[in-house]
Amino acid sequence: MKLSKSHLDILRVIQRNATATLEQVAAAAGVSHTTLWRRLKELEANEVIRGRVTILDPEKTGHTVCAFVYVNIVAHDSKHRNAFEKLVDKTPEIMQCFSLTGPNDYILQIRVRDIKAYELLLMDKILSHPSVANASSNIALREHKFTTELPL
Repeated sequence: MKLSKSHLDILRVIQRNATATLEQVAAAAGVSHTTLWRRLKELEANEVIRGRVTILDPEKTGHTVCAFVYVNIVAHDSKHRNAFEKLVDKTPEIMQCFSLTGPNDYILQIRVRDIKAYELLLMDKILSHPSVANASSNIALREHKFTTELPL
């Protein structure tokens, strides 16, 4: 799908405020209510809009530890990749997972309540998994920037 200026204007508005009313989005994007509705359906059908969520503050919900874990798997075949990715999918503390180029196979962003919870997750779930060869981690000291807005 090729994104028009109108699509981009709509996406900019809803990225900043997913709770804006259709009237507010239409006015800010400079389109009619009908055009907005049609474009939103088009963006959703083409999975440009993957979903709408509420973003919580991890500190205020008690998830004070943010760790980045670099993981290497034992082999790069589909069996080991799929097994590791299933572990990632069923572990709610893993917020993001990226497959990488370079010396590591994956990077995980993990959010937990405290260091003890992180230790248990790392030792009992990640490092003990049969597809994992090794892992190294960094603990974030503070968050300088967080955004979910893509630069359109």
